[in-house]
Amino acid sequence: MEKSEEEKIVIVGGGICGLATALALHRKGLESIVLEKSEKLRATGACIIMQPNGWRALHQLGIASKLRQTALPIQSGHYITVKDGKHTDLLVGCLRRSDLMKTLAEELPPNTVRLGCKVVSIKVDANTSAYSILHLHDGTMLMPRVIIGCDGVNSVVASIVGLNSSRHFSTCAIRGVTHYQTLHPFGTAFYLFDKDGVRLGLLPINHNDVYWFLTRKLTSTDSMVSKDQKLIKESTVEAIKGFPNHITEMINNSDVDSLHLTDQMRYRAPWDLLRTKFCKGTVTLAGDALHAMAPFLAQGGSASLEDAVVLARCLSQNMGIALDPTGMKAARAALDQYAKERKMRVFWLSLETFVVGTMHDTSALLVELRSWIILIDQ
Repeated sequence: MEKSEEEKIVIVGGGICGLATALALHRKGLESIVLEKSEKLRATGACIIMQPNGWRALHQLGIASKLRQTALPIQSGHYITVKDGKHTDLLVGCLRRSDLMKTLAEELPPNTVRLGCKVVSIKVDANTSAYSILHLHDGTMLMPRVIIGCDGVNSVVASIVGLNSSRHFSTCAIRGVTHYQTLHPFGTAFYLFDKDGVRLGLLPINHNDVYWFLTRKLTSTDSMVSKDQKLIKESTVEAIKGFPNHITEMINNSDVDSLHLTDQMRYRAPWDLLRTKFCKGTVTLAGDALHAMAPFLAQGGSASLEDAVVLARCLSQNMGIALDPTGMKAARAALDQYAKERKMRVFWLSLETFVVGTMHDTSALLVELRSWIILIDQ
């Protein structure tokens, strides 16, 4: 039996972006609910690289100081080409995903997150032509003023807004954590090694744990390898032949349970972001649902936190104005403002990520060139 509920703001997806958006709204005095299809909050991957812009967003969310208590300050960063030993300076930071998710969730009001809630469809209310209707798997219908899709790269909400499907690079990413019984040898520095198209980066989490990641060309067996963490370790050791011995040792000693291989690194084409509105009516997107980026610049998480802060600010500035009895005009004005502020920012981040990615992936570049040729012909 179907039941209907009215909510002001509904966020689809309880990942980092969804929780951050709910917290940003809460800080502005706006109530929201988060619909997460899983039965518990999950953090895919061990850690997340946090850029300076991400830390600024965390500060505005009021949780930066708490997270810094468990994060090791990264004092320096080094990009090293293995063949010639050339060094270039870099600047990044690192957080455990579980720490970030837990902190975001703990700061939210009780019952903000509804677990086990899967959205099966979104429709415009034919009677009012204003409210959209969310249909959940259990028959529940929600009629919110605003729907925010934070449901990741395979977003259900993105299709409503009109974004094209995401594409993927012919590159895979492997992530893991290594625990050292004594102090690890990397101090407070970030290192990125590059050799023959294989990139390995490492970031100290604390004085005993190191988060590392590797990107390499996708192989025909990676789909199978991704299902077996022992095979992931073996394939990683094979990929880093010729790297310094202490790097090989780090991989060999990594925690098998921490290993994760992504065999399809998906991205949203930068030009799709230019051609498409970020919202439709009072439905909008944030995070990977909007601007899925491969991890070549490590900006996906930080950009998602920026989305949350900007979106909450735009809604708070407009939703309090009684423009009409339903508040729908105010909501649309807020989302239009959000789209205007974020469009060029996420376009340039996406473009830079795409350019870096296609330096090692000409197949993705050819796909995008073909799409441009088709567009010009039209």
